[in-house]
Amino acid sequence: MNLREYQRLKTEAEAEYRRKLEAIEMVWKLSGGDTKNGSNSQATSIGKGSLQQAIRYALQQMSGEFTLREVEQQMKIHDPVFAAKVKRPSISGTLKRLADDREIVVVAPGSGKRASKYRRAG
Repeated sequence: MNLREYQRLKTEAEAEYRRKLEAIEMVWKLSGGDTKNGSNSQATSIGKGSLQQAIRYALQQMSGEFTLREVEQQMKIHDPVFAAKVKRPSISGTLKRLADDREIVVVAPGSGKRASKYRRAG
């Protein structure tokens, strides 16, 4: 095994792990899963699955290169109530996850105040 093969296998394993974890989280939430204190978590927070779904929908409406802020704007156009609950770090993390899963491509990584630029894969 060489370094390239190791990195490829590691990336695939991490992506598969994330997908499985997201599926388990989605099943838990759909089954009405409760938080530790017994209250339903859906009333106060948004789930990772619903955020990914919203971002994927926003990306379908966009073409060319885009940044986190442009994705946020598109989400506000489609569902302002949901978008108001979402924090930018959550969007950023989801975009990174989608890039790791090769659903989008990082065109230019951000640095300092300069935002990362992405484009849809394919």
